[in-house]
Amino acid sequence: MNKLMKLASLLAAGMALTSCGMFEDDDYVGGDFEKLVQKEQEWSDTVKVVDNWGIEDTYSERIYSHKPENFYFETSGDLNEINIDLRVECDGDGGKMTVSCLRYLRDGIWHYGPDIVFKNLDGNKMTNSDGYTIRMLDSLTVGKKTYKDVLEFDATGADDNSCNFDKFYVAARDGLLRIDLQDTITIERMP
Repeated sequence: MNKLMKLASLLAAGMALTSCGMFEDDDYVGGDFEKLVQKEQEWSDTVKVVDNWGIEDTYSERIYSHKPENFYFETSGDLNEINIDLRVECDGDGGKMTVSCLRYLRDGIWHYGPDIVFKNLDGNKMTNSDGYTIRMLDSLTVGKKTYKDVLEFDATGADDNSCNFDKFYVAARDGLLRIDLQDTITIERMP
């Protein structure tokens, strides 16, 4: 029986080592961006936000994360026509992050586009060829609460910004935290 337990332990360890990211041939998400795919979760919610003018809004949001393969986040505002679709996919080159911030109706179906793509994720900050930047922050304080593992998307350096905002911040486990619009208005999550 003892040999059987040892064999089972060795098999379990072997299977764990072949999971996403353990060997160079395996799929993984590189750099600090791996923090986005470290929790198994699926939920949707409505979050209340307020801008620096005191105008309140609600955003519908959804997160799906399958550890350690992918992360999916989408949100859309009720008053503001701000829509964000964010996908992180594991692959053999460090993963790929795709951000879309425009939503349009075609043939009765909502579509996102154009795609802003970051390939071969590495480190904690990357800029793609169009000038968009992504960065992982250890934390971000909004109001009186501090959130961990926050992705910052920055469109201020883009050659031709296809988004109707400058930046957005998403916590890996909590969702939308803040959006900086192009006209110095900041929308923040309410407690």
